[in-house]
Amino acid sequence: MSDAHTTAAGPVAWIDAALGYIARGERAVLALVTEHRGSAPRDTGSWMLISPDQALATLGGGELERTALEAGRAMLSGEGTWQRSIMRCVLGPDLRQCCGGTVELLLEPLAADAHGWLKTTQRAAEASSSGLVLFDKTDPAKAPRVIASPSTAQENSADLHLQSLADPRSQLALFGAGHVGRALCAIAAQLPLRVSVYDSRSEQCALVIPAANITVVHVPEPVDAAGALATDSAVLIMTHSHALDYALCRAVLCRGPRHGYVGLIGSHSKAQRFRRALKKDELAPAAIAHLTSPIGRQGPAGKEPGVIALNALVEILTQATARTDMPVSLPEQPASR
Repeated sequence: MSDAHTTAAGPVAWIDAALGYIARGERAVLALVTEHRGSAPRDTGSWMLISPDQALATLGGGELERTALEAGRAMLSGEGTWQRSIMRCVLGPDLRQCCGGTVELLLEPLAADAHGWLKTTQRAAEASSSGLVLFDKTDPAKAPRVIASPSTAQENSADLHLQSLADPRSQLALFGAGHVGRALCAIAAQLPLRVSVYDSRSEQCALVIPAANITVVHVPEPVDAAGALATDSAVLIMTHSHALDYALCRAVLCRGPRHGYVGLIGSHSKAQRFRRALKKDELAPAAIAHLTSPIGRQGPAGKEPGVIALNALVEILTQATARTDMPVSLPEQPASR
C-alpha cells in the first residue's frame, strides 16, 4: 500500500484523475474536507482521491488521513456502504491529534455511474474558474451538480458542500533548465505554483524531474516565448547565456509592469550592468525598477543550486500572496505520519 503522492496536486486535479480511474474500469473514493474549525491539518476544500493501493493528494497526514484512507478503502472493498458518507472528527479526543480542531469529511464513491457529472465538472473547470460543484450531505442518492454561483440559501446551508473549481495557484515562467532551474522545479513540485520551464536546449529540458504542476517547453527562441506570456505570470530568468538573459529581461520589462515578479539570477555587478543597459535602451525607470536582481537576498546564504532556488521561491510566493491580498502563513504540520 503506497502513501499519498508527494507532488502537489492542483485544486481541481481530482476531476481528471477520477475520470482516469473510471476509463480504466476502476473505482475510487473522493475525500473532501467540507468543514473545519479551529486548528486543522488542511482547510475546507482540500481533497484526497483514494484507490485500493494508492492515494492522490493529502489531507495533512496523521490520524485524520489514516482514518480517511481506511474508510475509503472499506467502501472500495465492500466492507463499508457504497454511498456518499459524512465523517465528523474532533482531532484531539477522536484521533489523538494535538491540532485541537474539528474536521468534517465527505466521502464520495466514484464508479462508472459518476462519469456523467464528472465530465460536466471537467468541462466547467476548463471553461471557467468561477464554477462550483454542489454535494448534498443529506441525500446520498442525489448526484453532485455544477452551479455557476450559489444562492444565499445554498451558501448558508449546513446540508450542502460547495467545492470550488478555481485554481488560484500562481503561474511562474522559468527561463533556464540548468542546475538552479531544475532544483527550483524539484522544490516547486511541492508548492502551490504552476511552473512553465522554457529552454532552447532539449537535453536540459529532458533532465527536469516530471511533476503534475511543472510543464517543460522546448523553445528554439525563448525571447519569442517571453513576449507571449500571460500577464499574470511571475518571471524568473536564469539561462546559460548572459546575452540571452538580457534579451529576456528587455522583452519582459518592455511590456510594462504587467508581471507581478520579474527576477534575474546573478551578482550585484551583473544586475548593475543590466540596469545600465536597459536605461541606455530607453526603458522607463519604472520598468527597470520592476526587475528583482540579485534574487533571494533575504534567504539563507549559500551558492548551492538548492539554496538559490529555495530563496527565489520564497520571494516569488511572498510577492504572489501579497498581490492577491492573501495572508502569508505556514501550513499546519501533520502530527505524525
